Amino acid sequence: MGRGKSWKGKPLPEGEERVSTGYSPRRLQQLIHESLLRFNVLVCHRRFGKTVLSINEMVDQGLRCNRYRPQYAYIAPTYRQAKMISWEYLLDFTKNIPFREVNKSELTVSIHRPEQKNTAGTVTREGDFIKFMLLGADNPDSLRGLYLDGAILDEYAQCDPSIWGEVVRPALSDRKGWAIFIGTPKGQNHFYSRLKKAEANASWYTAVFKASETGVMEQEELDEMRADMDPEEYEQELECSFTAAIRGSFFGEIINDKRIDGTIGRFPWVPAIPVVTFWDLGMDDHTAIGFRQYVNGRWRYIDYYEDTGKGIDWYLANVIQRKPYIYGRHVWPWDGNKRDLMVTGATRKSLAEKLGLRPLTIQKRTSNENGMQAARIRLKDCDINEENCGRLIECLTNYQREWDSKRMTFKDNPLKDWSSHGYDMFKYSALDDRKDEFNASRNNGLPVYADMSYNELG
Repeated sequence: MGRGKSWKGKPLPEGEERVSTGYSPRRLQQLIHESLLRFNVLVCHRRFGKTVLSINEMVDQGLRCNRYRPQYAYIAPTYRQAKMISWEYLLDFTKNIPFREVNKSELTVSIHRPEQKNTAGTVTREGDFIKFMLLGADNPDSLRGLYLDGAILDEYAQCDPSIWGEVVRPALSDRKGWAIFIGTPKGQNHFYSRLKKAEANASWYTAVFKASETGVMEQEELDEMRADMDPEEYEQELECSFTAAIRGSFFGEIINDKRIDGTIGRFPWVPAIPVVTFWDLGMDDHTAIGFRQYVNGRWRYIDYYEDTGKGIDWYLANVIQRKPYIYGRHVWPWDGNKRDLMVTGATRKSLAEKLGLRPLTIQKRTSNENGMQAARIRLKDCDINEENCGRLIECLTNYQREWDSKRMTFKDNPLKDWSSHGYDMFKYSALDDRKDEFNASRNNGLPVYADMSYNELG
């Protein structure tokens, strides 16, 4: 079911045959297939059939593509989710296609195409095939370097938001590939932002499908679900509400309140006040750095940076020293005193200080409960600069409890995902109550004042 196209009644090119995937789209699914543009955002209620729709769109577009070795990706929040949700669909809807090759270990399906020859009989396309891949957004770096002719980002509200701008969008550029964002709301996070940007751009197709309007589910079933589910849960999952707090979110309601009261907004850097940095350290994992000031009796988060696979020397040279800020302190968590046995045996703190990251202090280790309580209190009593701290806001909004599928309830412990790094940094900052109100030092550790005996009156 391609964009504005249908196989029905259309003559086939010579040498080709019609193959049925067994998919028969419902009315609204057909409407979507016919309306899609290059870039699209679809907000769909539960049981709408969005995964079936998206897999068939991907397969259809692949079979229509005349480029050499086209590649398509279906991306779920995690690799495990991609396998559980979509693998059987991909197998089922491609089983009748000739020359299919399945790679279960890599979750790929390839459709091999006959070699093509020009009028002189010379082979022009040898080893040509269409490739469909199921991928997870939980490891964005593993997807770098791909080229894509099309991509589907399913349950994008749960995906690491960096997957689009840093990975998928560049992968689509060479071949001018298409993309579909599809999912159910999880508060006003990056999925909400993507929808709003798309609605303001005429070259994007957007649509919102609420259960009360689609007719996909019988009214009796909806009434029973409404009676059995929490009101916010029902509004989010069935009525596509972006204002309902994320289920299981530790800070979703607080973030919503802060947007209403204006404590998330324009809170820029004040040059006369020192900036303190707080770090969540990682090497193979992400390192998160928050930049905070104490302005007019309130904590102000003015900037945030996050990356992975970099050393402390890189962050110092490419982040800390390139910012215009005058630094008062740099604060690391308790594990900053661990020794680097693979290199010199020295602590990471001593190595960082030699590189020029000073004054550098190490926090004492505290319990998860104390850290969570401190983060809640601080979040209610701080200002966040939305322009530079968008990623931090996303992390705090999406930091949530782990779901227990057996007991059908949320566990007390948090889900460890992409949002954890921003939360950990914020937690460390919340445990620090020192009010750095006056310039104490510059970013090179030197004082901002000088001793002198000159007297202009003498």
